[in-house]
Parts: sequence; C-alpha cells; structure tokens
Amino acid sequence: MRKIAFYGKGGIGKSTTCTNIAMILAKEGHRVLQIGCDPKEDSTLALHPDTPLKPILYHLLRNPQSTRLQDVILETEDGIFCAEAGGPTPGLGCAGRGITMALEFLKDHNATKHYNIDCVLYDVLGDVVCGGFAVPMRKGFARHVLMVTSGEPMSLYATQCIANAIANFQGRGYAKLGGLVMMEKELENEEQGVHDMALSLRTSILGQIHKSPLVSEAAAKKTCVMKEYPTSDLARDYMTLTQNILDCIH
Repeated sequence: MRKIAFYGKGGIGKSTTCTNIAMILAKEGHRVLQIGCDPKEDSTLALHPDTPLKPILYHLLRNPQSTRLQDVILETEDGIFCAEAGGPTPGLGCAGRGITMALEFLKDHNATKHYNIDCVLYDVLGDVVCGGFAVPMRKGFARHVLMVTSGEPMSLYATQCIANAIANFQGRGYAKLGGLVMMEKELENEEQGVHDMALSLRTSILGQIHKSPLVSEAAAKKTCVMKEYPTSDLARDYMTLTQNILDCIH
C-alpha cells in the first residue's frame, strides 16, 4: 500500500495537487483515501462539493463511543474515499492533537482494510509547527513525504524545515522523504532554486506543475482540473507527476 503525506508552505498548492492525484489514481482503478489534516477542513471539498462531510474530530468530541467509519468517510461519485481530521474552534485547543485523534481513530477501526484502500494520501497543514502536525509522518501512518514547493524563499525555507523534521525521525522506521513537487510561480531562476534544494536534500523533483489559470477556474466551479479540464496541458502535468510517484514510491 502506498501511504504518502504531502507537506509544504501554506497556500503552495498541496490540496490541489493531492486532489488531482487522487482523481487520476481513482480513474486508473486504485482505491484511494484522501485525508485532510488541516483544521480548515477544506482538503477534499473539490471532490464532493455538494455533499457535506463532517470532520472526524466533530464526531469524536460529540459521540466518541458511537462514531463509525461510515460517519467520517465519504465515497464520492468518482470512487474516491474522503475524510477530514478537523480541528478545534479557532483560538481554542490544539489542532495538532485533533489530527492525532483522527488518525488514531482510522487506524483503530482498520479503515484502509475495511474499504480495501491501496493508496492513502495525507494532505497536511502548511508547515511542521508542532509534533501533532508531524503525526502523519510518524507511527507508521505515511511511508513517504512529498514536499510541494516553489522557488519562493519562504517556500524553500518551509521545505528545509520539513526535511529537518524527517531527519529527526531517521532510524525509527518512520516516513522518509520521497521527493519534491515543484509548483511554478514564474520567478527568476526558480527551477535552479528548487533543483539546488533537491540536491541539498539528496532527493529528486518528481514533477513540475506549471502556473495556470485553470486551477482557479476549476476551484470556482467547485471541482478540480482533472475533472473539468482533463485534456489540458495542466492535466498532463498532474498525470506525469502521478506516474512518477507510482514509479518511484511503492
């Protein structure tokens, strides 16, 4: 089973990337579970725009003993299984702890076995700011971490911080770095900056997603590029990235 966590600077395009990859994998016959690990609860919205999905934490805080998998996992019309970890009211509580509770619930209830999942995608909140947000890369949840980045200094800085977190877990059997995903921002010397980061981390760039207005256009229609514009150049970027992930990560 492939278990991949997507990390990167907030707003860099993790959810968009994760969603389009999930769509491609599902079309190819994979059983995909996408888990939003962000208290905003917006990772999977483009996959089920018309069907409400209450986050796992919502159920656990109200009916912890009676919460079932079918309460927190939604299968979309495209055959993608979706879950949102959720989080506390803004300003109250620890969002990282909420992620921990949600992932432990799915593990304890054998969600991947119950739904015969062969690929789990974790879409994690921007930067690793506490142990809670590092949970997807610990305790056997994710096996590989893909870092979504651009050539912007703050995006590269976040990538380095996440790489440092992965390094702290070396030797414990936790997730390892699987590669970088470059989100093009049309900056000067951007490709060189991301290439240099990959070299310093001793990893590779698995794909480059070119800047395109189709991302915003698809979002405005409450869907994703692979569903709304499946023959576009941008869709081909996502397909190339997905194939490289399948080739490199097992």
